[in-house]
Amino acid sequence: MMEFPLLEWQDCAYRKWSQLSQCEKAKFSATSSLMDSFMACSSQLQQEEEELLEKLCCDLSVGKEPRAALFYKEEGNKRFGRKQYTAAAVLYSKAISHGSPGTEEIAVCFANRSAVLFYLGHYAECLEDIDRAQEHGYPERLKSKILQRQAECLRKLKQSGFSSIHLPSTESINLTDPTREPAADALCDRLQELKLDRNLKLTNASSSLTMHFSNSKGRHLVASQDIAHGELLIQEEAYVSVIIPDGKPIGGKSTWDISITNCDLYCHHCLQRGLTFLPCNQCSFARYCSPNCRDVAWKRYHYVECSLGSCLLALGVFCHTALRTVLLAGLRQVSEVFNKALKVKTKPQDIVRGAAYNELYCSDYKSLFTLEAHPELQNEEQKFLCGLTSAALCKKLCLDILKAGNEASSLNAETTAEKEKSDMNIIGSAILFHMLQLHCNAQAVTVLQQEYDESAASLVQSKKFSRLATAVFPVLSLLNHSCEPNTSVSFQGRCAMVRACRTIRRGEEVVHCYGPHKLRMGFEERQKLLRDQYFFVCQCEACTEEQRPTLKASCEFCCEKCLSALEGDDILHCFDVSCSHTVRRQQLVLRLQNLQQAVQKAREHIQDNHPDVAVGLLTSCLSEAIEFLSKNHMLIGEIFDLLAQGEASRGDWATAARHLKKSVQIVTQRYGASSLEVGHELFKLAQILFNGCNVEDAMSTIVRAQHILCLHYGPDHCLVQELHEMKTCLLELPGMSGSLESPSHS
Repeated sequence: MMEFPLLEWQDCAYRKWSQLSQCEKAKFSATSSLMDSFMACSSQLQQEEEELLEKLCCDLSVGKEPRAALFYKEEGNKRFGRKQYTAAAVLYSKAISHGSPGTEEIAVCFANRSAVLFYLGHYAECLEDIDRAQEHGYPERLKSKILQRQAECLRKLKQSGFSSIHLPSTESINLTDPTREPAADALCDRLQELKLDRNLKLTNASSSLTMHFSNSKGRHLVASQDIAHGELLIQEEAYVSVIIPDGKPIGGKSTWDISITNCDLYCHHCLQRGLTFLPCNQCSFARYCSPNCRDVAWKRYHYVECSLGSCLLALGVFCHTALRTVLLAGLRQVSEVFNKALKVKTKPQDIVRGAAYNELYCSDYKSLFTLEAHPELQNEEQKFLCGLTSAALCKKLCLDILKAGNEASSLNAETTAEKEKSDMNIIGSAILFHMLQLHCNAQAVTVLQQEYDESAASLVQSKKFSRLATAVFPVLSLLNHSCEPNTSVSFQGRCAMVRACRTIRRGEEVVHCYGPHKLRMGFEERQKLLRDQYFFVCQCEACTEEQRPTLKASCEFCCEKCLSALEGDDILHCFDVSCSHTVRRQQLVLRLQNLQQAVQKAREHIQDNHPDVAVGLLTSCLSEAIEFLSKNHMLIGEIFDLLAQGEASRGDWATAARHLKKSVQIVTQRYGASSLEVGHELFKLAQILFNGCNVEDAMSTIVRAQHILCLHYGPDHCLVQELHEMKTCLLELPGMSGSLESPSHS
């Protein structure tokens, strides 16, 4: 997991822990302060650990490599020749990130990327890349190409009557951020329109919410009035967010990665999706959607992080997020908070009650600091790993760099060596505290994962979520967990939006799911995960209900003889008393695993654009599945879903629609008619019906999908907008009949 340091560093820390004396280990007990723990780790950091970290950093270079720039440009040219435009744009961006400013190489890469954008119809962005190519010295001998493209772009934009340049998203504005750009002020009216400026105790939250405190639940949010299904309750920009690196950066002996990852498709500052990224001028890892994002990131945190890039990759996302939290807060504020809470030993309960009843709770560092870290409950060995990691990072940090930037004028220029050491101990303790805090309060920012090879298989999009970033949302973190929540959380850039996923009555606690949902995970597994990561025993309604004695039946398997449900533990027997069939559970489990492997092979055939092979294999899988799996088993739904993708790739839209309708039925049975899962399935069905020119069914499906997705995501979400575009297209048809051209949804 990218949250934690590389395994080599973890192994080193655990070996060192095993060699400590009991007296030394006592410094990490539940009663020890984090300052004592950090200082103990600093004294334990020896040359051996520093050399190991240096070695790991060498294998994770984020420097600019001219050979990589040439390689990625050539790979981009290959994808462009195959008309794989998204992949080509990403590879040109990779080349740009390794290029040196002001060189012909980087100028050519910008020009090549402008050609991709032209074919994708992104004319305004194409013009921007043409300007960049010229700024970096695009050769005169080739200028006729980009000037012709420039003229064609201007003509296209004039014909369309609008520019495709996107304004800043209203979803990512934080009313409490004093450093936000002046242009953001004009967009705050949107938040006022959404009635998220009227809560006198919680920023970025609906007035329908009030914060309560109890010894058993801690701080939690309660509905102060009835809340309608789909109502927006919280819209909050992350205090801190760090994109998750999901591809190994270039190293001395590594091969250059040409796969497309989230790091290639989303801005490393605002987390908005795009294709025209600009690199950091110093490193090859950080990429931004605009000069503004690049400048803001540098000013707030990247001025320190840039030179530590390989070190932060080695030490993990939690360490990186903890450091960025400290940088965003600033040394002065961190010192003030820690001196008050740690040195004078302020009780956490006093801080919590004060925040709950006496002060405005904002999305700021002071509120973030009051979120639970549970250092007294965390494993001592884990605390040592986090402490040694923060000590190693602090060893790399130069205090003079930390004091640069915004705070330079406020710090004493004659800081003594003793004061520097004291400051570094505060910084290290803060990083350790926030690393522990992230175990309980980190929020995964998720995005819909899509295929990017422009193949026929992408005509029906696979709507699976992938983790884009790790973030902390102080207001969102006030929501307690339930395995059957009454809210759903979605993201647009760095902004989290919480909506009611059902009607919530006045006085009812407002809760969301920390991950283990009752429809996706069994009771014992949920309880273990919540105990291990969040240090509590879940007593939500779903868990309480599942603890009651019930008939032991398996809803997973059915009888091969009569198709009735099977019940039992190790030996399963038919629920129908007239049937004497029995079977070992393990036998069916192995059969299920083999079937899952076959389905995975079929999925790979679809991704490789071999739909005929995939459909044949899936048909065989379906015949076997219905022999021993319950009719609403999710694997059967998955097979129908893949069959729909395969048939759509072959152009048989009618058959694809029949398969996907069966998948919708199974998903509805499992998750409920208004669930987000059903919304995604209906979206895919709408795509198939639209492409297959089935106008009436397409229109009704679009309306259903739009209603469900709007309840969970809101009207501005990209999926809702795409459905709106399909609906508009259908409404323009005379009498809602006729044929449609099949557009490519890639």
